[in-house]
Amino acid sequence: MAYKLFDINGNVIEQHDLQDKGVWCQTGASKEKVFVDKFGKSLNLIINPEKENNPYAPDLLNTSTNLLADLKTQNTPFFQAQTRFNYDPQYTVVFNGKDRHRYKEKYPDIEIYFAVDWQAIKFENGKIIEVKPMTGVWFIPFQKLDKLLESSPFHSYGQRKFDQRGNAKGSYVLNLLNNNFIRLL
Repeated sequence: MAYKLFDINGNVIEQHDLQDKGVWCQTGASKEKVFVDKFGKSLNLIINPEKENNPYAPDLLNTSTNLLADLKTQNTPFFQAQTRFNYDPQYTVVFNGKDRHRYKEKYPDIEIYFAVDWQAIKFENGKIIEVKPMTGVWFIPFQKLDKLLESSPFHSYGQRKFDQRGNAKGSYVLNLLNNNFIRLL
């Protein structure tokens, strides 16, 4: 059965094809700029200069530590986290399994920032699941995150089983209330 997402005003949210990686990479790049414009100064973050030549380079650079950082923008809660993994969707975020392997290999000291702004607050697919509007920025060093991922559930994306477009096959499911995450804003 198809599902519907609704915003705070009760309007149906139309999403672009979730498997179209190119569009989502472009969308991510614009969100990085908005994030840095809004929070960069207070968090000592700038767009990683390497992004000019390599769109797959880590998103950000922390100017106070000189460490690379990646931004994980989350606008849609994992509404089915409760029924699938016993996680409260209000505080559940996901982390791409493909990114874990890439960071371990190339960027073990990278910093991770989760920028949450629940644009969708209601999910309907025969039953209704709702969250409250929530915004915030959470930080976790990748080395701590990697440890946490060892015991985190993994959600496989059924529609990507035979994906040939470079999409991740699944994501780790995380609870922002875990004390390894530091809420910054």
